[in-house]
Amino acid sequence: MRKWFKIKIGKEDRGVAAIEFAILLPVLLLTFFGLFDIANFSYCSNKMNRTAQEINNIVTRGNLTKPELDSLLQVSVLIAQPFNFTASGNVIVTSVAVVSANQGPQIMWQDSYPGGTSESRIAPASLPGGLVLNTNQTAIFTEVFFTYTPLISNYILAPSQTQIYALAAALPRQGQMTTLPAS
Repeated sequence: MRKWFKIKIGKEDRGVAAIEFAILLPVLLLTFFGLFDIANFSYCSNKMNRTAQEINNIVTRGNLTKPELDSLLQVSVLIAQPFNFTASGNVIVTSVAVVSANQGPQIMWQDSYPGGTSESRIAPASLPGGLVLNTNQTAIFTEVFFTYTPLISNYILAPSQTQIYALAAALPRQGQMTTLPAS
């Protein structure tokens, strides 16, 4: 009996593949979903950079009025699709200029959509990238803030969010853009 049992158990290999698959399946699924979330985060970050560049490109084409700028900022929702920019994003456009030789850079105006300008990181004393403006020179900065929530890992791991920040800067192509007329 003992010999028979030893021979039978040693040679029986039915179901081994199913057991190996059952052990590897959670690891494979976790890897797949993790890679999906990483790719989606990368796509979202790229999309927010593109949103900042496009808005900055449009704004710096020429002098705008406040209603025209507000309309352009609303386009950020369309540029940032398929991400829900209205609920999780904010775009801020800031004009910084040096109006006279004895003064440093100053914020001339700011506008935002859909939120406020309080989270802006533009400080006239230290412009991004070490940018130095000459007298009568203006720079337009476009900042995009987006709160990214992972699609799948929120269900597997603890809920988490990541703040994406994108910045674009350019000099106005026509005019100084030191004022933002009401109409």
